[in-house]
Amino acid sequence: MEKANRLEAELTETREKLNSAEARRRDLESEAEARSRELTDRVRELESRLSGSVPRAELDAAKVGAESKIQEIQAKLSECRSEAEALKEKVAGLESRLAEAEREIKAARSRIKETQVAVTSPQEKHQN
Repeated sequence: MEKANRLEAELTETREKLNSAEARRRDLESEAEARSRELTDRVRELESRLSGSVPRAELDAAKVGAESKIQEIQAKLSECRSEAEALKEKVAGLESRLAEAEREIKAARSRIKETQVAVTSPQEKHQN
């Protein structure tokens, strides 16, 4: 009888463990189903976003075009800088020539005045 009681106790304990395991399994299945629904919803959301975005090939082509345009603009900028530098040098040369011409004009005016004074002075002496 004692053996039967012990077997019954083991059977009861095993049934309790089985019930507990089944309850845990149901809980895990519910959690897995909920997580699966969340992930499915997230995949749908991402697919929806992706369908509204620019295709990769188009994006890559636009990027290549933009990079090409940037290089073209940089080349023009470099060319403009070179031209600006050349113009600065030319302006500096012209300013130097202008200064020299102004000095020559000033000297010429001074010689003209000296000549006028020299021409006028002897005439005044003769008139006296």
